[in-house]
Amino acid sequence: MKNSDETATYTFFDHVFSNTVRSLSRVIGLRKITQPFWARWLASGVSRDVIFRFLDELGSIDGWAEFATRVVDDEVARFEASRTGLTKGQHIAALRQYSYLANMAQWGSLPITEERRALYRRCRDFYIEAETAAFPSTFRRLDVRFEGMNLHANLHVPQSLGSMAAAPLIVIVHGVDGCKEEFLSTELALLDAGFAVAGFDGPGQGETLLLDCHHWRPSFSKSISALLDAIDRLDVADVRRSGILGISVGGLWALQGAADDERVRAVYDLGGPINTLNRFAALPFLIKTRICQVTGHHETADVKQALAQINIEDDALLRRIRADVRSMHGTRDRVVSVSDKEWLLAKLTSLRPGRSASLRLMDDGDHCCTTHSDVVRSDMIAFFSKTLHRRQASDAASVLPVANG
Repeated sequence: MKNSDETATYTFFDHVFSNTVRSLSRVIGLRKITQPFWARWLASGVSRDVIFRFLDELGSIDGWAEFATRVVDDEVARFEASRTGLTKGQHIAALRQYSYLANMAQWGSLPITEERRALYRRCRDFYIEAETAAFPSTFRRLDVRFEGMNLHANLHVPQSLGSMAAAPLIVIVHGVDGCKEEFLSTELALLDAGFAVAGFDGPGQGETLLLDCHHWRPSFSKSISALLDAIDRLDVADVRRSGILGISVGGLWALQGAADDERVRAVYDLGGPINTLNRFAALPFLIKTRICQVTGHHETADVKQALAQINIEDDALLRRIRADVRSMHGTRDRVVSVSDKEWLLAKLTSLRPGRSASLRLMDDGDHCCTTHSDVVRSDMIAFFSKTLHRRQASDAASVLPVANG
């Protein structure tokens, strides 16, 4: 698979910027170069001390995966030496921390190499070991058949509540540079709130891309329906009261999925674009790298053809969305503009009378509001609780600005 230096879609400026980043990382250190990612790593569960120790010891973006492998090896060796003296709770917490660490080590902006694949595999395996130990009867890993491939999901369901109805299902659909294991903290918060939760890697994402080498497909949104079908057959959650948490471009795919499947009753859109083609030329080279990896295309015309299909600027599509929609967006998002989210709110309001839509603007929030993760989780849980636990009809659409979280 080609990586950034071989990709035709990069401009001269992108190549200059890429070389500058590598040079600066050696001069001023990775702390400053990677600062936009700190909040995301912190939100996923990596401690500040671990992040800074890792960045300071690495020193340069060059050789990231090779060095990261040594760091993870050293951390795991210390864990194995002390494992027998840990309580069950300490053991589970440690496994989760090593899953988070291995995920940070296989940073989504890196070229896809054997070292990176091995790091992701360890992230996945630590996650599975931790959740199997924590929830031996209510956690399971799912393989979902879709268009000749296996897709992968992690499913948590609440403990049985006797004669009470099965819990509503929330599907987490992440963006182009994440993986399903990254969002365990959010999964557990939703589980505590009484939802069944499925973290999902669709075509071109996470495990499906890194280990199975399957790229994004135009039918991506239909893979969400395939996941709902698979969970429905298990009879462990109420998929007819499903919600989707869509993160970054996952927010766009979530809305496409809701248009395709009426079982989706609520969508929480966290930083989703409305059109991925229009802004491609202006995206940082790191994001372009990942888009090329996800789509499997490396020539400009092929990438643009794929991105033209990843958009929701389509009145007919938006009319088909029966779900309640809540968008959360940072006012300092450099990837998706506030005006795009205001356009989406206006369209959802005018095209779907009687359906609820709202937009909450987070003052000083970055892309996907990673610096306000606690506020986002509280808002998300309140939204899903209202729309899925206790259906309350609302015709109102609103924009809610928030100052300083």
